[in-house]
Amino acid sequence: MSNEIIGEITGVIEKTQGKQKYLFGTIKSDKIKNITFVPVIEPSRRTPLNEVEEGGYQRPGSLSRMRLFAKFLQENPDSVVPPVLLSGRGKWQFQPRGHEHDSGRLIIQDRAAVIDGQHRLGGFVHLYESENDVRDISFVLLPDLTEDSEKREFIVVNNTQKGVPRPLTAYLEETDEAQVAWGLNEDSDSPFKDKITRTTMQRTQLFSLHSVAKQVKRLFTITADQDLDPNLDIDQRIEFVSRFWTIISDQLEEEWSDIDKLEVPGRGGGRQGFDYKLLELTGLVAWSYTGAQIFSRSYNEDTGMNWENVSRLVKAASGIDWRKDGEYAGRTGEAGGRLMSGEMIRMLPAEGGMQSLEEEPSQ
Repeated sequence: MSNEIIGEITGVIEKTQGKQKYLFGTIKSDKIKNITFVPVIEPSRRTPLNEVEEGGYQRPGSLSRMRLFAKFLQENPDSVVPPVLLSGRGKWQFQPRGHEHDSGRLIIQDRAAVIDGQHRLGGFVHLYESENDVRDISFVLLPDLTEDSEKREFIVVNNTQKGVPRPLTAYLEETDEAQVAWGLNEDSDSPFKDKITRTTMQRTQLFSLHSVAKQVKRLFTITADQDLDPNLDIDQRIEFVSRFWTIISDQLEEEWSDIDKLEVPGRGGGRQGFDYKLLELTGLVAWSYTGAQIFSRSYNEDTGMNWENVSRLVKAASGIDWRKDGEYAGRTGEAGGRLMSGEMIRMLPAEGGMQSLEEEPSQ
């Protein structure tokens, strides 16, 4: 740890909640990368953020989620984004301005840990690095947490926060599975944001609502008459499906890149330009059958989903030929997806029952 000043932020407000001091302000997106880091348990495959593994406690970031958020920022320039939560670890010092004891500046002597919001932060940084688009990023800083207290804060934030309730039932009189499917289209964290339609399929969309709803039901079906957990509510199921497909998108990055062709006009663009089956109905069906097996081997009603095990099994099942002109050429839709899933399930490593589940908090 150095005492050298590496940055300064003005226009900061200091407040107290109980015995906890906190500060809030804004940082430009071209500056925040150099003064923050994410404490991770293992490095991300690709990320625009700084990561530190020593003492880390968060799962690696998802580049696809960061890119998705960057796209959201581009398309919604007037949207107000919730602040990221930072830990100063005693190295962000507040200096009051004159007689205004609750306003002043922060003197930065070392990087702050990102407690909550790494994917939002990554989206801002990706937007700056790819488009030179500089935005203000709101933050809340806890200045003097110990590392143990910081970890507890991370767990509290990620186990108790709830997003704005999705108004699905206000306009969608459908099954639970259809509400989950439409939630995947509406949720800004979903890899299928704006890619599902209730009406006519557009060039930039992937699936119809009823097709996704059918596969959502299959994903949570353990046996013909047994649900993964009947107590999982709509929001939890949306989160599970979104996170599952985010893991798939990061594991099969090249195959997932077909999604960029939806924005390409003319010949070679759209769904007709896809090189792989992953983002076709065939891939959705294959991963829903396989995912049901993965979920059943990774979920416990008491401890929740073991996402580390889900990632391990997704990696094991990903190694089939996804090319449209490859081994499964001509095998499409339900029949093709079921055939591919048979091979994917055979690729899953054998396990002697449920593993020890230590749920990793969601971010």
